[in-house]
Amino acid sequence: MNGKFNILVVDDDLKNIQVGINFLKKNEKYHLVFATNGKQALKRVKDSLFDLILLDIMMPEMDGYEVCRRLKEDEHTRDIPVLFLTAKQGADNLVKGFEAGGADYITKPFNSHELMARVKTHIELHYQHKKEIERLQDLLYQSQRAETIIFRAKGIAHDCNNFLNVIAPNIQKINSNVKKGISDPGDYETLFQGIVSSVRKTANLLRQFSDFGNEKKNQVSIVDMNVVVSDLVKIYRSSLNNTVDLKIDFLSQPALALADIIHIEQVLLNMIINADHAICSQPEENRRGGAITLTVSKVSPVEDAELNSASAYLKIDVEDNGIGMSQETMDLIFNPYFSTRKNEGGSGLGLAVARSIVKSHKGDIRVSSELGKGSCFSIYFPFYEEKE
Repeated sequence: MNGKFNILVVDDDLKNIQVGINFLKKNEKYHLVFATNGKQALKRVKDSLFDLILLDIMMPEMDGYEVCRRLKEDEHTRDIPVLFLTAKQGADNLVKGFEAGGADYITKPFNSHELMARVKTHIELHYQHKKEIERLQDLLYQSQRAETIIFRAKGIAHDCNNFLNVIAPNIQKINSNVKKGISDPGDYETLFQGIVSSVRKTANLLRQFSDFGNEKKNQVSIVDMNVVVSDLVKIYRSSLNNTVDLKIDFLSQPALALADIIHIEQVLLNMIINADHAICSQPEENRRGGAITLTVSKVSPVEDAELNSASAYLKIDVEDNGIGMSQETMDLIFNPYFSTRKNEGGSGLGLAVARSIVKSHKGDIRVSSELGKGSCFSIYFPFYEEKE
């Protein structure tokens, strides 16, 4: 043990304090502070961190039991060992002291050897306790980080697959157009743009995962969600079922947010794919009127603990008229590895990763749904106010 250890001595009798200090100051590692009443002691622990408290039981206004109880109720002081100073050795007093949270007791008048031995023992125990807590916290951090990396890796694999799924349909359409002799460059340009964009977004996701492993920050910038939604729909419309109508309702002003555009596209693409699947999971006769509507709007803060840090929020609704969900399913859909598509190879990671991304942007995802009528996922981001 290196360095100084702070010890607070609390006693309304200055003679007792002086005697205790005279004994303890022989150890150069002890830094001694004193208080003469309970209120003063509680103030001392707010101002400084202590490794041990020697606390008299019998004091006016607030006795040692009450001081100890208050120390143990505060998360910042509850782990400090308290040694009661008492001239009374009755069993009732000792039991009451231990019930209040005391670690040990020392009788007055002080025996120098007993005082030094008990103080040394509890200082060492407290020191070892703190080191063990630090070790366990470090292990917990490393464990959580490893779990997060695994979670992100699986999520990125899931979303890379989403981005890459646009390539095969576009190549097939290009091949079909060539065989039909279609020469309109506009058709080919859109299809090639979708392929190039998918490859680029996949590469960016993999790069960001590499940066995450090296604890680098994501590429956050000011983005217009109107543009993000428009570009995403333009590129991936052809990948959806051809019976599904995709509609967009933009915000009438720039829909600005501070965001990592690749991650936001990752979230929105998951929502669109899930909505498409919800519609196509219905009986064939119900798919004909299938529609997905994306609405970008600006809303006031929602009155709850999750969304109250910004003056306004961007809200992106992804609504479908698919099969809908029960309340039981809605309660589980954001849990990692929960999927309603296990039999079709669903990993259950899409929505869990999406929520993690949105939370990292200080936003949230909400869902409402009704069986047989459809679902609506509402994604909130803090609205970015442009400075004049």
